[in-house]
Amino acid sequence: MRLLAVRLQNLNSLSGEHVVRFDEAPLSAAGVFLITGPTGAGKSTLLDAMTLALYGRAARYGNEKADEMMSRHTMECFAEVDFETGGRRLRATWRLGKTKSGNLKPVQRTLADADTLQILADKGREVDAMIESLTGLDAQRFLRSVLLAQGQFAAFLKAKPNERAELLEKITGTEIYRDLSILAHETHREKEKLAEQLKAALGAVTVLDDEARAKIETDLIEARADATRLQTEQAAASQHFQAQQEQSRIVAELTKLATIAQQLQAAQTEAAAQVSQAKTASDHAKQQRTQREPIWEKAAGMAAQSDQLEKQLSDSRATYQTWAKDQKEAAARREAAEKKLAAHLDAAQALEAWLKQHAADAELGDQLPKLRVAVREWRMAHEKLAEGRKRHAEAQTLKTRLNESEAQVAAGTKKAAEGLAKVQTDREVLEQLAKKLEAQRELERQAALVADLDDHRQDLEEGKPCPLCGATEHPLVKSAVNAGSQLQTARKLLAALEKQHEQAQRSLTALERDLVKIETEVNAEKKRTEEVRKALAEIVVPDVPALEAEERRAASGVATIRRLSKEPLGDDSSPLQIERELDALEKRAAAFAKKQQEATQQRSDRQKLEGEIQLAKADEVAKTKRLEELKAEGVSLRAKADALKTQLSELLGGQTLAEDRQQNAARVSAAEKTQREAESKLAKLQTDLAATRAKLEQLEARRKPFAEQPVLSVEALADLETKAKALHEAFATQRTELGVLQEKIKNDDEARKRREAGGAELQAAEAEALRWGRLKELIGSADGAKFSRFAQSLTLRQLIGLANEHLKVLAERYRLMAAPGDELDLRIVDLYQANADRPMESLSGGESFLASLALALGLSELASRHHPIDSLFIDEGFGTLDSETLEIALSALENLRSRGKTIGLISHVDLLKERLTTQVRVIRGAGGASRIEVVA
Repeated sequence: MRLLAVRLQNLNSLSGEHVVRFDEAPLSAAGVFLITGPTGAGKSTLLDAMTLALYGRAARYGNEKADEMMSRHTMECFAEVDFETGGRRLRATWRLGKTKSGNLKPVQRTLADADTLQILADKGREVDAMIESLTGLDAQRFLRSVLLAQGQFAAFLKAKPNERAELLEKITGTEIYRDLSILAHETHREKEKLAEQLKAALGAVTVLDDEARAKIETDLIEARADATRLQTEQAAASQHFQAQQEQSRIVAELTKLATIAQQLQAAQTEAAAQVSQAKTASDHAKQQRTQREPIWEKAAGMAAQSDQLEKQLSDSRATYQTWAKDQKEAAARREAAEKKLAAHLDAAQALEAWLKQHAADAELGDQLPKLRVAVREWRMAHEKLAEGRKRHAEAQTLKTRLNESEAQVAAGTKKAAEGLAKVQTDREVLEQLAKKLEAQRELERQAALVADLDDHRQDLEEGKPCPLCGATEHPLVKSAVNAGSQLQTARKLLAALEKQHEQAQRSLTALERDLVKIETEVNAEKKRTEEVRKALAEIVVPDVPALEAEERRAASGVATIRRLSKEPLGDDSSPLQIERELDALEKRAAAFAKKQQEATQQRSDRQKLEGEIQLAKADEVAKTKRLEELKAEGVSLRAKADALKTQLSELLGGQTLAEDRQQNAARVSAAEKTQREAESKLAKLQTDLAATRAKLEQLEARRKPFAEQPVLSVEALADLETKAKALHEAFATQRTELGVLQEKIKNDDEARKRREAGGAELQAAEAEALRWGRLKELIGSADGAKFSRFAQSLTLRQLIGLANEHLKVLAERYRLMAAPGDELDLRIVDLYQANADRPMESLSGGESFLASLALALGLSELASRHHPIDSLFIDEGFGTLDSETLEIALSALENLRSRGKTIGLISHVDLLKERLTTQVRVIRGAGGASRIEVVA
């Protein structure tokens, strides 16, 4: 299994999105890289993201707190790992989100093909099972073989044997051996308990003796005979009672039905009479309706004629309304035309008055083109004059600036020369002070030497050689000069000179800085002077008096505009003002021409309006005449219609034709309804009577079997019922006794069978208990330690063998071994001391680290023997190593790259940062948030 990339978002302090690619440079090119950052920045969160994506649990917390890893104030987090196993590239994803109310959504986990993104599993259990199947690693084995917590092995090395068994079990995940030991112990106890229970149960089984068994069998035969007799008697009594009860019910029903048949016969006779009366009334109503039909035909003709007259009258009214509306519209058109003509005459008079008032504007249209040319020529002359004056002013300004700049250059040059002289003087003074300072330092050094030898000088003897220089004369011994006092004086003078030299140095530095500033300013001013001189040479100053004369000549051409203007314009008016006035003159000319066109149009419109008025008057007179004709026609039609309606009312007795027809139809319908109801009632009575007679015949047929039997009274029937119930209860009691006897026989049979089978079952249970007892003696114990210690000793030997292979590189001086006599006691073998073995506690901190690292690497190989692991991450412990031991450990880890492994070390040790330049840095930012940066 090789990890290719890890992606995460909003996990603990790593808020936002982060990506680390192990399959791309620089991490893919490094054999060993460093994951570093301050404590709490998020280094371990990167490892938690790997286990979250692969197994849905954080490496540090397990399943319990995986949902607490979301960064604060965020709504979603995820972890995603790309990995390669068995030649396939896969992608495992873990995602957690919140609802709008802040509640957590269910965790989403998927496993997909990293190349095609096809989803292979989308449920947690399915993802776990598929990853374990493909990689051979569940969550615990992944933590033991990929994420190596080296600190656990450091504790393992120095633990007691009993404690070491528990630690080894935890590290290697071999808890199953302890569980098997406990299972053997508990199962043996249960099997022994079952055998004891069977033995006790077999002793509690009892059976009947032969005499008791024979008596119960005799009683059972007698009980069966009594039960058969009682069953026969009870059936006969019950049948007799039911037959007599049936005869009584038939007799009572016959009496009741005979009475009903008599009542139905009387009702049938009465209903037949009602049918005859209803038929007579219906025939009379139909005859009256037949007599009215000729009258209705005559009335229908008169009604049609009346409707025709009413229609003609309605059409006449509609025509009158239409002509009245047209007449009003004609009058309105005439009035509107007259009002429009009056308004038109008023407007025409106002327009003629305006034309007379502005008659002077009639010639503007011819004068405007010439005036426009004159204004354009004057504007150009005016602009040339303004530009000439502007260039003349600019030239004067540049000359002034040139004079001022030249004066500033001269002053700056003078000041720079003075500053340079001052700098040279101060530099000579500083050099003299430096020489004095050096001389004083030499004196101070010699005084110090003399003072240092002052104590030894007292040991010199006259005539004997000095052990340092070999001289036999020692003049300073007799001297009264105090060397310590001379040293203090020399040091005071040296301090004073150093202070004076420092002040002179600062003063010189300030002068040099000011001189550089002055020279910079002078050079800048010289550059500006040259620029002004160049600009002055480039300016062309025109002849301003000639331009002024040209402007006056052009201005005379626009005098006409000043004369025609309604507002007074002086000789100092600008071209813009003259152009605005010219625009106003053009508007006046356009307005006058427009008014002239309006006057011509008004004369044409007046003639048209006068014609419309004449036509409207003629149309109004014609429509008024037609209205009078229509009114007379309507009066005539109204009289005819009223006369016809009077005749029709007299014929129908004041009713309408429809009312008279409806009245007769209702009378006939009511009579026919009464007849139908009477006939329906008669038919129902006939049907009921026939049904009653049929029931009487059926009851007589049912009574024939009882023809020779008397009908019992109520008291006799009650006696029969009592006798039948008594026989039924006696039979039930006998049947219960029979069941009790049968149950006793059955229980005795079962007891005899159990006694025969119990011996075989007890024998089998005792054999099973014996088999489990042997297994318990081999591996079983109540706490599981018996088999666990044996299994851990075998695991430890395998682990020691793999760890020693790595120790050959990490620390070739040492080897691990299991102590003789105690399989779980570890010893260290020192190859440099004649293979002497000693306890693990004798190792130094660095040596303990190397030994625990070898064990961690050995465990990784042990866990991945059938599924190669190509990515390792090692946490803790590097801070205890010196530089030499650290270099050995790193070299050994880098050698693992030859086996195709990539190793990440998690640490914030500075020595590792200097040694491993390829790093995944977790950088803490503001607000507790961190970011990830890959550097090489």
